[in-house]
Amino acid sequence: MGRTLLILMAGFAASFGMLSLSKNQRFIDSSSRLVDHFARYTSKNAATSGAYMALNQLYLNPAWRSGYTNLVLGGNVINVAIDDESDDASLGPYRVRIRASGGNLDTTSQAEVTVFDREFNRFAVWAKDTVISITAKDSLGTGNQNLIIQNAPFMPKIDDDELIERATSQSHLYPGNLTPSSGYPNGSFYYLGMTPNVTIVQGDLRVASGRTIWGIFCVGGNVILEGGATINGVVYLPQTSSRVVYASGNSTESLIKGGVVAWGGLDGSGGNVAVQHFPSYYRQFVSRYASTNPPMRVISWK
Repeated sequence: MGRTLLILMAGFAASFGMLSLSKNQRFIDSSSRLVDHFARYTSKNAATSGAYMALNQLYLNPAWRSGYTNLVLGGNVINVAIDDESDDASLGPYRVRIRASGGNLDTTSQAEVTVFDREFNRFAVWAKDTVISITAKDSLGTGNQNLIIQNAPFMPKIDDDELIERATSQSHLYPGNLTPSSGYPNGSFYYLGMTPNVTIVQGDLRVASGRTIWGIFCVGGNVILEGGATINGVVYLPQTSSRVVYASGNSTESLIKGGVVAWGGLDGSGGNVAVQHFPSYYRQFVSRYASTNPPMRVISWK
């Protein structure tokens, strides 16, 4: 009996020892996984921090391309490289790429951010859809097709409610189509002082041949330009189905002198349609109805 008891006690002791060893091993494994997870987490945060620091520098100085080399933050080493179309043509114009890495002794993480570094109002045409047979001009009237952005990477935030309120207060709100007389509404871009004319047309806006109209035009349908028609101001098309199009008329150039922001597109096929960038009109539009748009936009983050 005593011998049997000793054998049983020895067996129990061995079993408890094995359980204790297994428990200790699980604790070591768990601690190791926790350390690995923390290392990956901190390296990822470091890479993200590097990207944010680069974004801040680009906001302060759009020409900045220096990046960061071996910057130590919280025990992680951060490196950031900045490139644009001059370094990689596949990026496309007005795009800047930030490549940030954050690493420690155990792991390294990456962050890649692509930024569009121009404001929409620096272009004569900013369109979500395609732009066909339209001539762009700078403020001096010189042709410059680089002032057209089609298939825009983002659309600006416009205060539609404020536009409606202003057009209503000026009695420039039209529930259907509008074909205004020449000089509409008062022969000036401005309604009173430095306050622009704002007209909202829920249907089509048609500008007849040889006529000139003024102001900011928010159009729910199409903007139809006959030959020799002129709009002195900013055209805003908030509907994806809307277009700026050419209609039959004489061969004289049809002109929008100011700028176009379109959720749809522009098609000047069959005519001679130009959009001239005119900063003074655009500034009024942006400062009153699009002031919250940042000078650059993140268009991808991975």
